[in-house]
Amino acid sequence: MKDAIAQNLIRYRKGQRLSQERLAEQVGMTRQTINNYEKAKTLPDSQTLSRLAKHLGVTLDDLLRPVDQLFPIENQFCFRCHTTFTKKPQFASYIEGLLNTYTALETAVGLPPYAPESTPCDSVEGNEKRIQQVAKQFRARLGFGDAPISNLFEAVEEIGLKVLRLPIEQDNFFGLSACSNTQGAFVLINTHKISIERQLFTLAHEIGHLIFHRGEYQGQLLASDNREEEKAREAVANYFASHLLVSQTAFDQARTNMHDWLKLKSYFRVSYAVILKRLDEMGLKDFGKTKKALCVQYKNKTGESLTKDIELEPKLQAEDFSLNQRYSSLVWQALEQEKISESKASELLGMTIERLRLTRREQEVYAVA
Repeated sequence: MKDAIAQNLIRYRKGQRLSQERLAEQVGMTRQTINNYEKAKTLPDSQTLSRLAKHLGVTLDDLLRPVDQLFPIENQFCFRCHTTFTKKPQFASYIEGLLNTYTALETAVGLPPYAPESTPCDSVEGNEKRIQQVAKQFRARLGFGDAPISNLFEAVEEIGLKVLRLPIEQDNFFGLSACSNTQGAFVLINTHKISIERQLFTLAHEIGHLIFHRGEYQGQLLASDNREEEKAREAVANYFASHLLVSQTAFDQARTNMHDWLKLKSYFRVSYAVILKRLDEMGLKDFGKTKKALCVQYKNKTGESLTKDIELEPKLQAEDFSLNQRYSSLVWQALEQEKISESKASELLGMTIERLRLTRREQEVYAVA
């Protein structure tokens, strides 16, 4: 156990870019004491471990777990992740906690895991029709056909995909996905200062990776070694996402009645970039020139740059897209089935026990009515 604690202390301390001196100062001990822990010369007591975990932004279990056991063997998840997180063990620990909690809730209430069917594809060129067909099949799985998708978050949760939308203060991070042979698929979507349209695209994009690039998922958070191959895979996921969100058949029909691309954006409930790129693919509008002109217009109007996390009007409203409904439902089900305590449920739902009890009584009254 000394060795495991020593390795984890070093790993998480460096992940926070803390020196031994700085960590020692934060927890109220000497640098030599921290050094002894990290060299496995002495073993901290449980109270000290709890203080160290708190200041390192991890759990007590994180400090006790062997470094080579990121996940329990039976729950081994494989990832695709943005490169900025490859040296952040705290983030890996955070994701581990989310996945373990979500899968434990599914198991507790007896729900089977879900993952989309996998079919390899590493390049858009020459595979356009195939990718479009897979997108069409997935739309059918969701029950939409060619119609605009009103709420992709709800639709994929209804078929069993684990989705969590959470605020993560990290620049240029929109989301990631993970998959387990036994526990199904999971998608994390960043909501921090990111439009609903971009969140929807991220979800569709990660589903594309889950379908086409399952063999590229790794047992830990890693960046791709080959930038060109990764760029091609990103293009496949983007192409799939576009056609999942907007059926080509419906797009062709809508263009006959809507010549303004902003009306198309509003009708299909997607970002302006999705519409412009689709028009570019069809040879009807040059995306680069149009985006450049939009950037100039936006700068002149607002004085700010039109970054990729900004959406143009008309925009979808966040209040129309409830957060993490499936996850919350699983917590309530587990509570009602007495698989978890009220204190655990209040922790998972982010509310006080008093508020939880009040909500529970309101639900009971509503059910009787």
